[in-house]
Amino acid sequence: MNKRLLLCARLLAGSGKQHDTAADIGADHAYLACYLVQNGICRRAVAADINPAPLEAARKNIALCGLDDKVKAVLSDGLENITPDGITDIICAGMGGELISQIILRYEWVKGCTLILQPMTKADRLREALYQNGFYISREQACRDGRFIYSAMCAEYAPEKIDYKCDEQYLAIGRVSADEPFGAEYISAAARRLARAADGMAKDEKLRQKAQTVMQTAQRLMAQTGEKL
Repeated sequence: MNKRLLLCARLLAGSGKQHDTAADIGADHAYLACYLVQNGICRRAVAADINPAPLEAARKNIALCGLDDKVKAVLSDGLENITPDGITDIICAGMGGELISQIILRYEWVKGCTLILQPMTKADRLREALYQNGFYISREQACRDGRFIYSAMCAEYAPEKIDYKCDEQYLAIGRVSADEPFGAEYISAAARRLARAADGMAKDEKLRQKAQTVMQTAQRLMAQTGEKL
């Protein structure tokens, strides 16, 4: 199982909540769903995928692990075919942040679940959607998987807990801390992306003020890592 999925498992295990059944959306081969049950992180799991071919691979892996009675493979477009009864956790990993937002905001019952979200792209869009809809990110960590560095987050519907602003820094790095593994590397990469965006904006007279604000955010982020732009 890759490092992104292992981080998702650790975040779920450390969420401090009771875990009955986890629904892994876009589960591919059901590696994560099986791992969660095998390691006692949750009692049962649902491995859901929109495509029949990976779902068949998931069924074979579930059988190979001897978990036919505890892990169920479901053909589903997002949460469409997921019965909410008993679902305590929802995992969306390995897809774009905008798609993850669409999946979790479509159904009201999601508000009662612990969410483990790992966007491959558009993490800023996902963070913004969570903030605007009352979902609190309790923890977010980074990991390196191959050539790329990603973040994964643990969230819950708890608007009363949100004690941070939806500003440029939040959108860029979320709750990632430079003190945690790969945190400084993640923040550094985000700062450099903002700096490049600011340089592009500065070429347009109408965007120069915005460019200054974005560059200041990039500099503040880089300061957290002890590096310089």
